[in-house]
Amino acid sequence: MKPKTRLLTLLLLLTTSISSFAQDNLSPKYDERVELLSVVFRLAQSPEYINNAVKLHADAADEYFNKYSNHEVVKLAQKLKKKRGVGYDAVMSMAIQLEIKNNSVYFNPQLNKDGLDDRWGNYADEFVLALRNFYQESKFNTFFKANQKMYDLACERFQIVSNEIKIEWFEKFFGYKPKGKYHIVVGLLHRGNYGPKYVTNSGEENIYSILSAYKVDSTGYPVFKKHQKSTLVHEFCHSFCNPLGEKYYSDMESKATDLFASVSTLMKRQAYGSAKTMIYEILVRASTIRYFEDNGASKNAVEKLLNAEKAKGFLWIDELYKALERYSSNRSKYPTLNDFMPEIVKVQNNLIADDLLSEFRSNCPKIIRTSLKQGTNNVSTSLKEIIVEYDKPMASYGISDKGKQPKMDLEWQNKERTILCIHVELEPNTKYLLDFRSVFNEDKQGFPLQENFELDFTTGE
Repeated sequence: MKPKTRLLTLLLLLTTSISSFAQDNLSPKYDERVELLSVVFRLAQSPEYINNAVKLHADAADEYFNKYSNHEVVKLAQKLKKKRGVGYDAVMSMAIQLEIKNNSVYFNPQLNKDGLDDRWGNYADEFVLALRNFYQESKFNTFFKANQKMYDLACERFQIVSNEIKIEWFEKFFGYKPKGKYHIVVGLLHRGNYGPKYVTNSGEENIYSILSAYKVDSTGYPVFKKHQKSTLVHEFCHSFCNPLGEKYYSDMESKATDLFASVSTLMKRQAYGSAKTMIYEILVRASTIRYFEDNGASKNAVEKLLNAEKAKGFLWIDELYKALERYSSNRSKYPTLNDFMPEIVKVQNNLIADDLLSEFRSNCPKIIRTSLKQGTNNVSTSLKEIIVEYDKPMASYGISDKGKQPKMDLEWQNKERTILCIHVELEPNTKYLLDFRSVFNEDKQGFPLQENFELDFTTGE
């Protein structure tokens, strides 16, 4: 073989090897640890771990495991949920800390548990012991092997999403390359998506994006769409952003607490129960939008993404995003996002919460007219329609179950979706309440109703 030919062959082999490694690194997997924890918290009736979208699999899990609903690990999970709020990402932070081998479950000896969520407190070892007993007594691996076809197909179909991800962006944007691997895990029993990570005792960093399934095809098997890459990017960003939020939170806490108080209802609706969690999320969301702009998203698309996040209560995402633009333009001065974080702290701490809230409220829709006035008495039972008018085109409407409601049917009266017609059947001598909750009534930009609106009335004889 000629030297040039040998060199070309070597380069081709090297390129193929590198490409294969990168592809393997981003190939979706189904993780027995994630499935195990999802089953336990499903049995414990944690809503975020009750996903019935893939009904074939949910039914199979229930049929196999329901007889273990009073197991010690299930009772402990219920106790930890109630007492310490163990749920959501705390559960997945536990899953990736574990090792399953030789029909046993234990903490990975290569880890120091630093990545374990604080909500576990001193209960972690007790929980893992009970989990080991559950794994063995239920013959969990038998169930796991029996459902391999479902797992394999889910991972194969998720490849359409993972193929879209430019993993090199994370290292370029955040300014460092993790000493480890990226892991994509598909789950079928949990709701929501999670981005935990762990660092081994030797310093190897493993970054996870744990995604759930929400849609199935005509045969009942899960399907995924390319647009779900935004969720994948979001979850990977958590492993980079959360440590920064943690590191600088003491400098941000006072102002962050004020900002959180302004939008606590919206935050808690999204399962973000603290100012610190809100800081993690806004860093992640701004970084995720930056990913899309750096990979070809138009200015108009970026503006829509920013507006969508403001509608969810992330009031200063515009200011944060402008700061990230400054960071991206000055990388010689700020090689890493960690180097730039003091500037982000300044941006947040100079905000005026009341001004941001006023701007937010000005974007929110309002109910401007109802055909029946609030507090009306002696309403005739012959009334068949109540009209409610919003000042902006709406994406959704919603009435809570507070108070007594009439039998009713709701429909939009115009294509702009600003006039809602409520067809009613009224009973005599009855006090009714139509409670329009802000979070159930969103306009087409995603902004919630400016404030709750209660339409109360009483019928006559």
